[in-house]
Amino acid sequence: MKKNILILGSGGREYAMAWKLSNDKNVNKIYCIPGNGGTEKIAHNYIVDTKNHNALLTFVKINNIDLTIVGPENLLDEGIVDSFNEQGYKIFGPTKLASKLESSKLYARDIMKKYNIPHPKYFACQNHKEVISAKEKLGLPLVLKADGLAAGKGVIICNTEDEFNAGLSSFFHEKSFGSASQKISVEECIVGPEISVFTVCNGLSYKIINNAQDHKRVFDDDIGPNTGGMGAYAPTPLMNSNLENKIKKSIIEQTLSAMVNEGCPFTGFLYFGLMIVNGDPYVIEYNVRMGDPETQVVLPMMDVSLIDLIESTLDKTLDTFIYKNKDGYCVTVVLASEGYPEYYKTNKIINGLSDTKGDLIFHAGTKLDDKKNFISSGGRVLNAVGYGVSLKDAIKDAYRIVNKINFENMFYRNDIGKKGLDY
Repeated sequence: MKKNILILGSGGREYAMAWKLSNDKNVNKIYCIPGNGGTEKIAHNYIVDTKNHNALLTFVKINNIDLTIVGPENLLDEGIVDSFNEQGYKIFGPTKLASKLESSKLYARDIMKKYNIPHPKYFACQNHKEVISAKEKLGLPLVLKADGLAAGKGVIICNTEDEFNAGLSSFFHEKSFGSASQKISVEECIVGPEISVFTVCNGLSYKIINNAQDHKRVFDDDIGPNTGGMGAYAPTPLMNSNLENKIKKSIIEQTLSAMVNEGCPFTGFLYFGLMIVNGDPYVIEYNVRMGDPETQVVLPMMDVSLIDLIESTLDKTLDTFIYKNKDGYCVTVVLASEGYPEYYKTNKIINGLSDTKGDLIFHAGTKLDDKKNFISSGGRVLNAVGYGVSLKDAIKDAYRIVNKINFENMFYRNDIGKKGLDY
C-alpha cells in the first residue's frame, strides 16, 4: 500500500527529501510542515505550530500519515519523537535523550571520553575564568564551541590572542549564541581534512549511506564566518576501505554501543563530522539528523527507496537491507542572499528558474508571492545540484546551473568541491 509521508522542516534538506519521495513508487501523498515555496509544487504545505505536539499529532491522525520524517535538530531536542512514540505514531528520528549527542556538545564529548571514541582534548567551561584556564593548558590555536544548538554557527576558531579575546567577548559579553553558550567546550585545534559520514541506525544496527564534504565558511578559500553550509559534494575521494574500517570500528560502532549502554539506544539518521589527522579519524561533532546542504548531494546519489530504507531501520531488518549508491559524484552550490549568515535582504524575485527544466534545483529559503513568482525568504535561497561521472564533471555541471539563476544580492562560493580534486 502506498504511504502518506509528513516531512517536518522548511529548508533545502527537506525539499531534497520531498523530491526523493516524489519519485518513490511507495509514496501516495507528501505533506510538509511548513515546507517552502518549492515544496508547494511537489507536496502539500501546511502551517502547524511544531512546538505544539498535540496539534501535530492531530494533523497526523486526520491526514492518515503513515510516517513522519524530522528534518531540523531543534524539533528532536524538543522531544517530538517521544511525543509520537507515546501515541503510537511512526516517526523517524532519535528521542530527546538520544538527541543530546547534538544538542549538547559537552554531553557528546563526555560520551566520547567515557567510551574511548577518538576526539580532541577539551575542557568544559562556564565562565571567563575557566576559559582562560583552559587556554593556558591547551595553548593557541584552540576552538570555542557553544554547548547548545546554534544552527551550525556556534564555533569560533582562535589562532591568535586577538581572536581569542574577540571569541570570549562574543560568548560572554555580546551573548551572540544566546542560551546555547551558557556552557562552552574549549578544545584543542586539530588540523586535517574534514569528512561527514552519514548513517541510518537502530540500536547496534546501522548502514553507511554515503560520505560527503561540506563547505562551512561563507567565502571562497574557507574565509569568513561559519554558516550552515555553502555547498557540498559526495562522495569525497578522501574515503578508502582502510579509513572506512577505522571509522566503523573506532567511531560508529563504539558510539552506538555507548548509547545502548547509556540506556538511550539511537534510532534515526546519525551523521559523524570527522577530521582526518595523519590517516586517523577524530570526531568533531555528532549530528542527529541529515545535514544541510549534504542531504542535497546524498539523496540524489541514493539508489534505493528512501522509504524502504527508513522502514527497514524502524522494523529492525536493517542488517539484511541491501543498500547501494549510484556511481559518480554529486555537487551542490548554495545560492545565498548577500550578507548571510548575518544581515541580508529578502523578498527578491528569483529569475531563471524557467530555464532549469531538466536540471536539479532544490529550494531552501523561497516562497511564492501573490503573483506566484518565487521570491527569496531566507539566507540560503536555492541549491544548484550537479552530477558527473567524475568530481570535476559534477562541479562543472553544478555551476552550469548556477549561471542560469539570478536574484538581487545573490552570491555563492566559486570553489565548491574543488578541494576534493586535490586529494
